[in-house]
Amino acid sequence: MKKLIIAFWVLLISLTVFGQTETETIKKANDLIANKKYESAFKLLDNFDKKNSKPDIVLLKEDIVLNYFVTSIMHQMFGLKDLEKNENIMDYRGRAGSSDTHVFSADSILENLIKIYPTNCKLYKGLGEFYYEVYLKYGDKWLKNEKELFNLMQTNFQKAVNSNCADYLSNYVLGYINLVQKKYKKSIPYFLKSIEQNKGYANSQYNLAYAYLFTDDRQNALKYAKNALNLYTDQTYKGDAARMLGQIYSELNDNKNAIESYEFADKIDAENYYTLKPLLELYVKTNNNKSDKTLKVLFNLAPVNPTIYNDLEEIYHGSNKENVLITFYKSQFSAFKDNEKVQGNLNFYLGKIYIGTDKKIAKTYFLKSKEIFGRIFDKNHQVFSAIDEGIKQCEK
Repeated sequence: MKKLIIAFWVLLISLTVFGQTETETIKKANDLIANKKYESAFKLLDNFDKKNSKPDIVLLKEDIVLNYFVTSIMHQMFGLKDLEKNENIMDYRGRAGSSDTHVFSADSILENLIKIYPTNCKLYKGLGEFYYEVYLKYGDKWLKNEKELFNLMQTNFQKAVNSNCADYLSNYVLGYINLVQKKYKKSIPYFLKSIEQNKGYANSQYNLAYAYLFTDDRQNALKYAKNALNLYTDQTYKGDAARMLGQIYSELNDNKNAIESYEFADKIDAENYYTLKPLLELYVKTNNNKSDKTLKVLFNLAPVNPTIYNDLEEIYHGSNKENVLITFYKSQFSAFKDNEKVQGNLNFYLGKIYIGTDKKIAKTYFLKSKEIFGRIFDKNHQVFSAIDEGIKQCEK
């Protein structure tokens, strides 16, 4: 009996020391991470747990490789580097240079740990985060396709939610997955929970606005789009949020605020097609004197692209101002006198506009278009079918 008691206390002391050692190791690793010594932190953890058998150690290793890698090979091998305090990991990522490489297949490592610790919620959360990072970096070009990645993210993050260890990112990803699957109403509670957990995460605010917009709840869409606009610092994302505000205001028939939102989007992300098109439509609709300048800028984005002409026709026809477009197109013949593709397009789309008012003039433009395109396109090009159809309409 005495020997059993002694053995028990030896075991207890051993476990206590072990626990302290793991805790201390994690603390030292976090201190190294705080000082940007990512390579040293990973080595410290890897030396402590070479077999990847300790959940908390593994999860911290995962955090290092996912957030601080210099190079990644399919997120199975990672190059790590110690930095100076004034350096940033993005200064090295994807650039030539030396870094130590580590094999760390977080997916298989975490799946093995889950078999041993099936009730450890953090493992499911960590696995969900791994697949999310893979999706962001590789999309459909990874070892599993996008559909499989979505299923794996959803399964593991949902288990984290069910076990109450999900954070704002877990809920955001679940909301996002439902959103891209057009399950707009189902996505909303996840985004709301994500915002409750982290009000400063702009992506949750933006995507919640998007979900509300597609469920026809424009007032809530407006609220969260404004929040996203205020939170984003990246100019491209900020421009997207401003465009969404413009769309919401347009759907609320608030032309003044819609124009202001699109103008702000154009200011911070200039000459973006998805800003200029609705902005021009509002200018034309409200007889704004900025319409002529915006028309020219939008046209010059891609004067060889038929989409531009179709959109302009839709905008000016919708406000019964085709004559403005006719005048503009005619002014562009001299501006693009050496560009036969643009010359062909101008003639073709002038023909389309005139077909409703003067078929004789329309036919002249169609024939000129056919002549020009005949010099640059093969006779089987689809444009000739469209031209011949236009000529046929003129002869009726």
